[in-house]
Amino acid sequence: MKNSAIAAMAAAVAVLIGSNAIAKETRSLSDFLSDCTRNSEACRENLHDYLLAAKTQGFICLPDDLSIDRAVSQELDWLRDHGNDDAALDNGNAEDAQWAAITTLWPCKKD
Repeated sequence: MKNSAIAAMAAAVAVLIGSNAIAKETRSLSDFLSDCTRNSEACRENLHDYLLAAKTQGFICLPDDLSIDRAVSQELDWLRDHGNDDAALDNGNAEDAQWAAITTLWPCKKD
């Protein structure tokens, strides 16, 4: 189920931000966060597009009072905190780490 959800997210993100950006998602979280340090605007744009795609596809449920910009900040904080604490996450695929962050932070409630 997780792999099919990630594949659906990758397709949705590809439509939103172009196929060249998807190739960059195969980098490690550590590399992604290093890139974020060098180019904060591009990093935040990537996270913004990923969040928006996940929200639009119904994979996550953001609270009504949480702006996308604030959610991006929370996701980036989560990635930095958990990447520092978890070597497997830090060295793993950045897209998998983004998926872990958003589904942990904003899961949709089950009925």
